[in-house]
Amino acid sequence: MNVIKIFSLFLIMLLLLSGCSATNRAYIDTLSLAFSDRDIQLTKEQVAQSGPDLLQIKSGERPVAVMGLAFIENDHFKWVSADSKILTMHHGVIIKTHGLDNDLLYTAPLATNPLAGDSKLAFSWERRADIEGLGYGLPINSKWRIEGEDSRTFFDTPFDVLHISERVSFADTSPYFDMDLEWENHYWLDLKTKTLLASKQKYAPDGDWYDMVYLSRVVRLMEGAQ
Repeated sequence: MNVIKIFSLFLIMLLLLSGCSATNRAYIDTLSLAFSDRDIQLTKEQVAQSGPDLLQIKSGERPVAVMGLAFIENDHFKWVSADSKILTMHHGVIIKTHGLDNDLLYTAPLATNPLAGDSKLAFSWERRADIEGLGYGLPINSKWRIEGEDSRTFFDTPFDVLHISERVSFADTSPYFDMDLEWENHYWLDLKTKTLLASKQKYAPDGDWYDMVYLSRVVRLMEGAQ
């Protein structure tokens, strides 16, 4: 059984478990070749022809992978890889994972996520997280800053973007933490539409970095500009 069939069956299983609605659905009708080879570099044509939205992700020393958008529910975007790993995002911030080392099990509150809402100008976010192997109810504080306008290139096309940084601090309350408890996450939004196009983030002091590009969003903006 090839990877595309495995991925399709996994999405169907999620549908059976979670039900199907207008805001909670899987796109399994047209799976891209993205799921057949983790090392593949997709063209904009391949991305445009894909049924599910696609997310390119680079984690640590692992090869570049592509994830498909399986569900949208209550502003939770659930991205699934061909090997059944799941990243759940809230307005671009990782709030839950499945299948990783030291999974992020829970994040709250989400209502004060600075990337949520229309203004995107909230400058702080105090939250708590449950992280497998590290602890529960771990206090996290982050300070956000608009770094200014920048340029990013996707599919050989330059985009004017707004660069936002997040300075994350873990409270020094856990016996597990003997490492640097502060780091910076970064987010790049399309300057005109404020659509999140890329980010570099991690959710734990000793966790992997995740470099992500929202391929389908990029391609839709490119097509809209033509």
